[in-house]
Amino acid sequence: MQVYFDLSDRLTLTGGLRYNNDKKDVTARTTLISFLNPYANDGDPFDTPITPLTGPSGLFDADPGTPGQQLAQFREVSFDEITGRAVLAFEVTPDNSLYASYSRGYKSGGINPPLSPIFAVSESFGSESIDAFEIGSKNVFANGALQLNATAFYYKYSGLQLSRIVARTSVNDTVDANIWGVELESVIRPDPNWLINLSFSYLNAKVAGDQFFSNPRDPGGGDPDAVIIKDISNGAHCAVTGPAPGVADAFVAGVNAALGLRAPQEFPSDGNIASSGAFGICGVLASAIPANSGIQVLSPGVEVNIKGNTLPQAPNVKVSMGVQYTAEVGNGMTLVPRVDISMTGKQYGNIFNGRINRIQPFVQANAVLQLNGADERWFVRGFVQNIFDSNSVTGLYVTDASSGNFTNIYTLDPRRYGVAIGAKF
Repeated sequence: MQVYFDLSDRLTLTGGLRYNNDKKDVTARTTLISFLNPYANDGDPFDTPITPLTGPSGLFDADPGTPGQQLAQFREVSFDEITGRAVLAFEVTPDNSLYASYSRGYKSGGINPPLSPIFAVSESFGSESIDAFEIGSKNVFANGALQLNATAFYYKYSGLQLSRIVARTSVNDTVDANIWGVELESVIRPDPNWLINLSFSYLNAKVAGDQFFSNPRDPGGGDPDAVIIKDISNGAHCAVTGPAPGVADAFVAGVNAALGLRAPQEFPSDGNIASSGAFGICGVLASAIPANSGIQVLSPGVEVNIKGNTLPQAPNVKVSMGVQYTAEVGNGMTLVPRVDISMTGKQYGNIFNGRINRIQPFVQANAVLQLNGADERWFVRGFVQNIFDSNSVTGLYVTDASSGNFTNIYTLDPRRYGVAIGAKF
């Protein structure tokens, strides 16, 4: 529902309300058992040639979180939220206006894929909401020769949804975040044939409040008394901590000796890992903890506070410029060359920030040359994208320990050029 009120000849209020209700359910199972389902099976995807699969003598439990052995995991969640917006706009002159707005947005939560309880991942994740405040001005000057818009905004996120990789599976977590910034954009026409676009934005996007997560690049969380374990049974990580220096190392050394594995060793001095490390079996270590010893086995690692960290894929600065000229070439045809260049500032590809997750600023340039027919009934366009053939990194994400903690990166597409032809009928 949306309504409009003319409070005066120059002052307008816009308001709206919306009710959201979402229900979701998922039937799933871990892909670990998928090899038992023939590739040619065109029936129930949860069928299996092995009988019995579940039950007292069964081989597999798809839902350890539910008593008994289950062939599949079933989960359902529901969310509801009232959202809305209010915008107050004031027309200073026919060519200049000011506005202020508030809106509340909502994105429903969901269900994470089924994982073994050892990975300590929540089965579901909550809804995301945002309180967005914005003020701005829209202006036209010099009889249309200059258009200038300016905006300042503040976004308060509750339960911002971020994804990560656990056991080679994408799962979602939620964090609170505060984002503020400014945007400026202009269109300049020195004369009817020239068109110049300029834009600038600054963004400050930080995690708000205490938020604790395990860093896949450092499962020890910077604790010199923790022991990082590489689980030889599944390739995952866990961390062992103790109540005093040396306790975790001694405990792991004792359990590993019984398994025929080495005691913990220190990482190389240039590795920037404060904890020691060892191969082991996290489940065995957890079951061997003496009562009231203060020893813990944490999977996938020691959690650290990310309060104040910059959100991933949130560049602090963006600047862009475009210039085009329309030339009359006779018989009603026009030739329009255009060049665009943009710069994206520093950002991080990971919520834990740090130098290894930093994405350096990069520049991209594109060009177009277009010939338009009379009345623009047809066109021939030649274009070049990424003129300088830059291979700058534009994004990244880190996998999990079971797949080697490798980093996937995204880069600019290589230089591309081509021709396009179009017509109106």
